[in-house]
Amino acid sequence: MTTSQQLLAAATLIFVGAVVQALLALKSGSWKQTRGQFMLMTLGFLLQTGFIYLRGQEVRQCPIRSLADILVFIAWSVVMLYFLVGSAYRLSLLGLFTAPLVTIMHAMAFLNGFAPYPPKGPVNALVELHIALALISYASFALACITGVMYLIQERMLKLHQIGGLFYQLPPIQGLSQAIQRLVRFGLLLLSIALAISFALHLPMTKTGHVVFAWIVWGLYAVIAFLMWRHFTSPRRTAWLAVVGFILPFISLWIVTHA
Repeated sequence: MTTSQQLLAAATLIFVGAVVQALLALKSGSWKQTRGQFMLMTLGFLLQTGFIYLRGQEVRQCPIRSLADILVFIAWSVVMLYFLVGSAYRLSLLGLFTAPLVTIMHAMAFLNGFAPYPPKGPVNALVELHIALALISYASFALACITGVMYLIQERMLKLHQIGGLFYQLPPIQGLSQAIQRLVRFGLLLLSIALAISFALHLPMTKTGHVVFAWIVWGLYAVIAFLMWRHFTSPRRTAWLAVVGFILPFISLWIVTHA
């Protein structure tokens, strides 16, 4: 195992620890906005950053070409957005829902393996920016999915009148709905910029599979964003759209990288 992979393995264990720490706090009923989980998420993020840096040195380019590296990059972006969204919307339990997804993505990356890249000519910064922005937009959609799950759990608890420890730690349900909408719009904005760059680069859609699927994903989230904007969907259906909608970009990663 290379040094970069050791850092990623350590990051994975840290994120598992963040979930365990949060679950124990909830079980004891003494959950507070403590520094424990935030520090674990921060440490995990730093280890992820170290992996991406060292992996980039190994492959001599931005490590966003293989499926394993793409999964790690999206997981890293999810954690980065977690710090921004969590503080902006006071989503105190967002880490509890984010860490499992990040852990799963790390595990999938290890299962796929970190193979060496084929030799490549000069790096085109715009191409790298195009791919990076598209992947960060996918991370925004992933966080919208996680927030949607939080919304559906809280709504279910309200219907069943299960007002307990977990319920009191969740943010107001209206705040979750707003967070979902803004995450979808932010992801759509980033993906729009990425596709605009592909136009500037004259990337052929017929020969560049990821561009085709990026347009399909863009179309899906453009419809979702429009429905949210025009209030054609209830907050509950908005949450379901965010959760189910993420299936397409997640599956497209496998199709594109194995095509």
